[in-house]
Amino acid sequence: MTNQIQNKTLLAQYAPRPKQLFLLVSLFISTAFVHSAIAQEEELDAGNMPADEGVMDSAAALDSSGSLALDSLEAESEETALAEESAEAAPSGEEALWTQGKVLFQGKCASCHHPLRDGTGPALSGVRQRWIDNGDFEDKSGEEWLYAWIRNNNNVLDAGHPYANDLYQQWGEAKMNLFAGLKDDEIDALLYYVDNSSQFAPAAAVTEAAAGEGEAGGIGKEFLSKYLLFIGIGLFLLVLILARVQAVLKRIELQKTGQPIPPYVPIWKSKRIYAVLVPLLLFAGAKTLMESAIGVGRQQAYQPDQPIAYSHALHAGQLNIECQYCHSGASKSKHSNIPSADVCMNCHMQVNANSEDGGRSEIAKIYASVGWDPNAIGGGSYIAYPESVEADDLDSMYRTYLSQDYNEEELMDEAVQVALTEDVEAVLAMYNSPIPWVRIHNLPDHVYFNHAQHVNAGNVECQSCHGPIQEMEVVYQWSPLSMGWCINCHRNSEVDQNNPYYEQHYHNLSDEATVEDIGGTECQKCHY
Repeated sequence: MTNQIQNKTLLAQYAPRPKQLFLLVSLFISTAFVHSAIAQEEELDAGNMPADEGVMDSAAALDSSGSLALDSLEAESEETALAEESAEAAPSGEEALWTQGKVLFQGKCASCHHPLRDGTGPALSGVRQRWIDNGDFEDKSGEEWLYAWIRNNNNVLDAGHPYANDLYQQWGEAKMNLFAGLKDDEIDALLYYVDNSSQFAPAAAVTEAAAGEGEAGGIGKEFLSKYLLFIGIGLFLLVLILARVQAVLKRIELQKTGQPIPPYVPIWKSKRIYAVLVPLLLFAGAKTLMESAIGVGRQQAYQPDQPIAYSHALHAGQLNIECQYCHSGASKSKHSNIPSADVCMNCHMQVNANSEDGGRSEIAKIYASVGWDPNAIGGGSYIAYPESVEADDLDSMYRTYLSQDYNEEELMDEAVQVALTEDVEAVLAMYNSPIPWVRIHNLPDHVYFNHAQHVNAGNVECQSCHGPIQEMEVVYQWSPLSMGWCINCHRNSEVDQNNPYYEQHYHNLSDEATVEDIGGTECQKCHY
């Protein structure tokens, strides 16, 4: 009996200590959370920039904030340096094509795609051949469809291209950005680069690419994080079992030696448990908060319904109205400004109907907002005292105007009368009040952006940030407007040295200076 007690005493003495095991569990679970955070952060980062073949994460987003964002920017700087080094050692003809393709890839594709491995979108190496192998469709070759896909994936999907729709389904039905401005030779350079991404890269870059390719076939970060999490949970359960065993053995030892036995403490009241769980919960909460913060202000592809069905495709596309005619603040102030209804009236005092597409009911909302009587002699006139007009008179005024889209027989139809009443109510809701346009592009308060600076000094076209606005029936946010997206633009955009400002202040710049060279990536330029 004495030997049994001694054995149990030794077992209790040399059994693993819960404190040590708690630390081990904490290490494993924390590591799992870190891996999960990094994997998810990189996935969010991949939505930041315009993509090529794959998909864009429509909500959001895109390059991260804080230290991870800085790491991303440093990585991009290293890639740019590698590209410059490779340009010195490569043959001139292929090197120029490769370098041009790399610049395009970094600016438009890199955040969602990798040449050799899948990211947010598929690996792009061999993409040309994949489209060719899928054959012709509607008298166009696979390569022609690929070029159309890169420029405007929506058109290819709408055309019913089978391979494109398979890709769309495979990658989560999230659409990428549009690159309508890309020329054939630019797409050629881009495709050449993704097929030969390591051809002119230095040894370090080639090694990194090979390692990345191997990673795609091995254990991914997402799998690794789950693997470590399961290990942590298993170790945690092991800790509970061993702690219970140790407590029982200690209780037996105390009972045999006649020492007082401390009262039993339930596990949910154990201070040791709280010492482990509280930090883990705090860490998990911080991780969740960080992931949520990354998406704040990210609303790429946001396309709200507007109070008036205004078509940029009609006004800016078909009618070629200059953007700054309506958005006059773009060249004069920080904001481009939402035009007032008075700007609309410059044209719509004369252009007052388009019954073919139902434009009359939309134009009537503008008339109601400014207090315009479209039935007055001479084509219409402003109402002298709009606030004093009776509701019945207003109803009659705009009902008469909207009824011009129908003939007498149609007006006898009950369904037409119901539709007409709904249109009149929508018009009267805006009477003598500002049009409640819904803002689409909205940067965070801590970010400074000046339209006038970009329009005047940078000669930046509206489409560079807002996309093919002249093709949009309903406007949506085309670009991510993230920090990484802006910085890449500043790195790749050359300074227009014909601008008088740069001629006076930066006349010593090299011929190929970029916005980055004149301080365009300094933190204080946008955050101060």
